[in-house]
Amino acid sequence: MEKINIQFYKHKHAEFIIGSFDHKLCLLDYRYRKMRSTVDKRIQRGLRAEYVERFDETIEVTRTQLEEYFRGERTLFDIPLLMVGSEFQRKIWDALMKIEYGKTSSYSDLAKSVGEKNAVRAVANANGANSMAIIIPCHRIIGSNGALVGYGGGLPLKRRLLEIEKCEKKQLEML
Repeated sequence: MEKINIQFYKHKHAEFIIGSFDHKLCLLDYRYRKMRSTVDKRIQRGLRAEYVERFDETIEVTRTQLEEYFRGERTLFDIPLLMVGSEFQRKIWDALMKIEYGKTSSYSDLAKSVGEKNAVRAVANANGANSMAIIIPCHRIIGSNGALVGYGGGLPLKRRLLEIEKCEKKQLEML
């Protein structure tokens, strides 16, 4: 069976599980999120591989870039990604990556941007299934009314990420 290299990474803001397969990042997620087993099963099944904890250059580059992001020094990531999910999920994740650093959007706007204006709930579910925290910026999605809404790393961390990105002041005041 193929192997997905993983490592655990503890940062002062969160604890992550980072995984790579074939020199591409396939997992950057919160170690203790509610959907942890669901996400892990999807990735392992999709890649027909199992997790093995070991050193990997892709994981090290990811750690470095995450540190730069948390210090406010990085606005874009340049790590090769391997998104494991359905065609619809990948379409939503691609759209999430188009939301610029320091900006926010809503589930409704995200649904419209992919031509699925009546599929807001499905878009929200795909957003929640994202296994590439921060790099695929699902934290930039807020409610249509401007409120903070669900996040795998928890709402306090979501607020912190938006503060790091210096989201427009009026956006943060609403949160």
